[in-house]
Amino acid sequence: MKNILITGASSGIGETTAKYLGNQGYRLMLVARNKEKLEMLCAELNPCANFFQYDLSDLDNIETIFQYCKDQEFLLDGLVHCAGIAGNFPVRSLDWHFVSNMMNVNCTSFVEMAKFATSRQYANKNASIVALSSLASVTCYPGTAAYSMSKDSLNVFCKVLAKEVVRRGIRVNTIMPGYVRTPMMAGMDDAAVEEQQPLGYIEPVEVACLIEYLLSDKSRCITGTAIPISAGMNF
Repeated sequence: MKNILITGASSGIGETTAKYLGNQGYRLMLVARNKEKLEMLCAELNPCANFFQYDLSDLDNIETIFQYCKDQEFLLDGLVHCAGIAGNFPVRSLDWHFVSNMMNVNCTSFVEMAKFATSRQYANKNASIVALSSLASVTCYPGTAAYSMSKDSLNVFCKVLAKEVVRRGIRVNTIMPGYVRTPMMAGMDDAAVEEQQPLGYIEPVEVACLIEYLLSDKSRCITGTAIPISAGMNF
């Protein structure tokens, strides 16, 4: 039974991934800001899941997540970073506080987490790390400067990290989906999505299936990649 830490586990792709992995027999540590939702999810997944409430915008105390895992005898076999925020503003309207917060949650928090998730103190040899990026990192549509920048930074960081930890057998990959049917996409109907993605909305479980594959031994030779799920979107 593999031990997997999931961030952003209280909603969207993170929540779906938690449910999917729980049904596959993984042991889970769920991280998010919303304690009530985490408690409900853990009750549903009992006894395979535990949780740690944390706001990843707090960059100074991220190691407490891993210390808690260690206290629970939860040595990591994998990390799935689904936590993230979005927002569209043209460059002329960007505020540096907004950009800084976007970078901190979407990328810098993962940079801090990676230091501990690849440490012998907290992780097993041959662990797998999966970070949720976005096709926005390469499509770069108007209004997405901050979001696209944060996700592209995540891709680059993971490629470097993959080379630094490969000797321990640790693999690092990102997944770049297009439009996924999550609360973050509320307000964009199917017809509007299909104009850009001919195959329509990507369902969260379809992303979760790829995450599970990258966590498993079936993908042992895949590392340092940014894998698109495009649904036909041009990029």
